[in-house]
Amino acid sequence: MKKVVFVINSLTGGGAERIMTRLLGNSAAEADGAELHLILLDVEPAAYPVPPSIIVHQLDTRGSLVGGLVPLWRKIHELAPDICVSFLTRSNLLSILICRLKGIRCVISERVNTTSHHPHNAAGYMARFLTYIGYRHANRVIAVSSGIAKDLSENYAVPTANISAIPNPIDGEMIRRSGDIPADLPYARPLIVGMGRLVPNKNFAMLIEAFGLFGAKGTLLIMGEGPLLADLQKQAGELGLAEQVVFAGFRENPFSIIKSADCYVLPSNGEGFPNGLVEAMCLGTPVISTNCHSGPSEILDDRPYFPVEAATECKYGLLVPTNDAASLAEAMGLALQPGQQRDRRALALEGARRYALDATIKQYWQAIRG
Repeated sequence: MKKVVFVINSLTGGGAERIMTRLLGNSAAEADGAELHLILLDVEPAAYPVPPSIIVHQLDTRGSLVGGLVPLWRKIHELAPDICVSFLTRSNLLSILICRLKGIRCVISERVNTTSHHPHNAAGYMARFLTYIGYRHANRVIAVSSGIAKDLSENYAVPTANISAIPNPIDGEMIRRSGDIPADLPYARPLIVGMGRLVPNKNFAMLIEAFGLFGAKGTLLIMGEGPLLADLQKQAGELGLAEQVVFAGFRENPFSIIKSADCYVLPSNGEGFPNGLVEAMCLGTPVISTNCHSGPSEILDDRPYFPVEAATECKYGLLVPTNDAASLAEAMGLALQPGQQRDRRALALEGARRYALDATIKQYWQAIRG
């Protein structure tokens, strides 16, 4: 193995992008001298720095699957790697096709539950169809949770033998160090925090509704950017929460805010491996999550997906049904009960210890090398 190429849409703010740079930044030992390259398909502002040892190649495919085929083909042909590793659906599909034709080992990372993540419209059906016909041809599929591995095997004809379920690498030491930086938080308590792209699937509208039902005179602080910002601001205003719901945008260091929070909430309808949930646990912040089909139940209760009908106490936090604002409001009340914060913080820290960085990086490279 002399040269490995990594492919991702861009390094704009998001969980997959953060994990890509974290993987690259901690791969020197496992790469064993191999030359590492990173191909970015789209021209987007980079939210995460790339280690100086990585050779970066910028394409301009403008978010197009079809338009990305020729530029990526040319770049991979030029670089002639031994292995290609890609993140995110569009990069994965392009890499599979090109590597299949050129005889290059192809490793892809699936970061969402395909069945629940893609919308039920023409674009969503096409994404699921392309996943079905394409993913089975990758040499190795890294699924970030056992729920995703099960979905790919049962619904998309990916051979079980070709799937490795590996959680995202979590740099607990860096997260805790960043969390120790003082944060200026002049907000009423309790302080409830959420983080993610402001898009429909992340369901921040339900979080705002639940916060209103919760009825406390505290603050809901949401970190992230996206197309739904104006709609969410309008919703908060209509509910009389304009002064209590703070939209903090993208934060280079969200960890000092999360550490200072009284509770972290993941309201999403679909996840693969929710990085923010584990990162909050690394900081000892009590956590609540909706019970998406992939990720949260494994993280909070060491179990594959199981149905819940109300706010449910788990080993390391609270699970609630998706799209259930009343249950989420109930969970907020449980998480913030006086006298329980110390115990809940200890449980969160205990759960986070399962995601050691070095061991996870080693698992990734075992899958990459084959």
